[in-house]
Amino acid sequence: MADEKIKFQSKLADNPERTELARSYEEKLQTLGRIFIGSLYMLIRNVKLYKPENDIFAKPLEQLKDCINTIVAMDESLSLQGAGESFYLNNMLVKIDINSLDNVRYLMLEFERRNVGGFNLSQPISIPELQSFIFIFSKESTDNVGERGVSDRKLQALKLRRFEKIQEILKDQDISKNLDRAVDRKRYALTVYARSIYYMRKYLAGLRGEGPKISLGKAGRFIQDLVDVCYGHRTQFLGLTTLKSDDEYLCFHSVNVVLLSIVFGSELGLGKAQLRDLGMTGMFHDIGKIDVDDEIIEKRGKLAPDEMKEMRKTPIYSVKKILRSRSLNALTVQRIITAFEHKTDFGTPVKDLKGNVSFIVPRSDLGVYSKIIAIADCYDALTSRRPFREAYSSDIALTLMWTELKHKFDPVYLRVFMNVMRVSSVRVLSDKGEKIVIF
Repeated sequence: MADEKIKFQSKLADNPERTELARSYEEKLQTLGRIFIGSLYMLIRNVKLYKPENDIFAKPLEQLKDCINTIVAMDESLSLQGAGESFYLNNMLVKIDINSLDNVRYLMLEFERRNVGGFNLSQPISIPELQSFIFIFSKESTDNVGERGVSDRKLQALKLRRFEKIQEILKDQDISKNLDRAVDRKRYALTVYARSIYYMRKYLAGLRGEGPKISLGKAGRFIQDLVDVCYGHRTQFLGLTTLKSDDEYLCFHSVNVVLLSIVFGSELGLGKAQLRDLGMTGMFHDIGKIDVDDEIIEKRGKLAPDEMKEMRKTPIYSVKKILRSRSLNALTVQRIITAFEHKTDFGTPVKDLKGNVSFIVPRSDLGVYSKIIAIADCYDALTSRRPFREAYSSDIALTLMWTELKHKFDPVYLRVFMNVMRVSSVRVLSDKGEKIVIF
């Protein structure tokens, strides 16, 4: 199964256009799965009080029947399997919100009590069949449960699976799953990264008038995938940010900043919802550069004063584009503030008589997202090849950020970022030429 999944994801990475259909299908199956689990919970809970034929069950049974038959029509079969505190529908984990976790636990305990691990179905189901199934969990049902239910209410379409048998299978699979998980996760991370690059390429093309305009909101699904794939496995995916393109700098830079920000934000303790907002903010933090002439962006020599002035306007250009793309809400305001603030220096450097920075006076109270994206943005820019210089190594980039550019970043955040990037220390020279370990 893992091999087939990897092959499928590799194909999606090669052809990102096909992911739209796959994503729509998965979202629909997830919605049906949640309806399925919710209806099943209500029926099994109430069958303790009423018989399955009671009128109180008429509407819930009809809803469950329609849900099941829709899934069968989509996939030509239905497989429900319980594992731990989760249910899998056609080998897909049904994602349950936190308010429904107790319902899932209740269902799992009832399944275990009656030795039901799940069931298979390959044809449309009827109301009488569902009544016979939920009867298994009633107080009147005391017989041992077999593949076809209980003796006085045999199931015709549903084929039950024993709870004990499923647990044995899962136990045997744990070892092989653990071995495959690292490779599988990295392949999936690459797939998500490729989809994000493809989206950003089309989005920027739309802004340039070189294709249809793409909704900014569509980035949300890719950001959520990046959050899911990075959450709890932070440092494994930083290597993806080494994937760069000289010809599509803004495209790759935008996605790299998202990935760096999510990993960094996760280390700072942000929750998934905050990481998603941070990712969406990072994706469009620098889109104002599209309004700057390519000759300025790609100039090999030093910028002239008027060219430098134009480059400094990019935060304003980004703000204008964000304002035009969406209605004004709290998240849009956050993106606007961050697009402008991330280019604002954290503080003013105070130099001694020799011209060395002796200390920094914090200039303003910048937002958390702005501090994170400022660091991620600078790091990716320094480690990227530009027309006027080669790419710096990670060590050199971080040393520059800690010394020459230190006034631009919150020092506490920068220390954390350096730890995330697995740099044990930064060594600089004192006035006397001595090596000093900063971190």
